[in-house]
Amino acid sequence: MNSIKEQLTMLAYAKSINAISAEIISGPNGDFISFTLKSGDTTTLPIGGKSQGMDTPSQLEVLCFLDGGAVATVNQYVGQGVETFA
Repeated sequence: MNSIKEQLTMLAYAKSINAISAEIISGPNGDFISFTLKSGDTTTLPIGGKSQGMDTPSQLEVLCFLDGGAVATVNQYVGQGVETFA
């Protein structure tokens, strides 16, 4: 299993790769984000399977892994209540 190194906002991740824009693309194997870099090159980032269908990249955060890989994931987690066991 791949260990998470850090979790970044989409803006922080985009700045870290020198991106000037990002677009969600729907492909045959699921959605991914296409970034246009300051250099004019493009790069892509997969969107996790349970995070498909978002409208804008800013609705996602990026999990960066120790092996250098990364994946975009939804950031809409809501607590469902707390129980105290004392």
